[in-house]
Amino acid sequence: MISRVGRKTGSLDTPQALSQLDEVELVARCRSGDRAAHDEFYQRFRRNVAANLYRVLGDGHELDDLVQDVFVIAFRGLDSFRGDARLSTWLYRICVNVALGRIRTRVRRPPPVAVAEIADVADLRATDRPETPERALEREQAKARVYRALDQLAPKKRIVLYLHEIEGLDLKDIAYLVDSNAVTVRTRLFYAKREFYKILAEDGES
Repeated sequence: MISRVGRKTGSLDTPQALSQLDEVELVARCRSGDRAAHDEFYQRFRRNVAANLYRVLGDGHELDDLVQDVFVIAFRGLDSFRGDARLSTWLYRICVNVALGRIRTRVRRPPPVAVAEIADVADLRATDRPETPERALEREQAKARVYRALDQLAPKKRIVLYLHEIEGLDLKDIAYLVDSNAVTVRTRLFYAKREFYKILAEDGES
């Protein structure tokens, strides 16, 4: 496990001191092979990586393994990180690609669980009324319909639809995350929306 990697022998750094490093310094020290810096990198971004994967995939199945995959790829690719994007954005790009690979290989997903998605976000923003068992059930049913529809989309269409409609990203940002261009993303998003709402309609949604 990455988080269990020991500290570099003889290092005088403390966890408190490492936590104060800015991203440029942290990346530089990771590149130099500083094990303590690797631990700090992992601890600093682990929760965000897990949350990103969880939201994109819609469930926590194999989440721990996927988080490890993201950091393995990240540590191997740090030499290629040039700071053109924020470190968190660069990591998010890795998350998207790991999630895309997971979507491509799975045949059936576990039942949907409570994550921030279209129906949930819209419902929470629309009212300040307290939650009731009936409303909670309605939201869970809406989530189930949304993820049933998403699961029927091709992986690349699902990813761009999620990033645009749920994360609220523009075409340029999505193009960076999926390693494509804005024109391709726009086309993919158009067909993804059309298929998504057709599937919802067939599932009883207006």
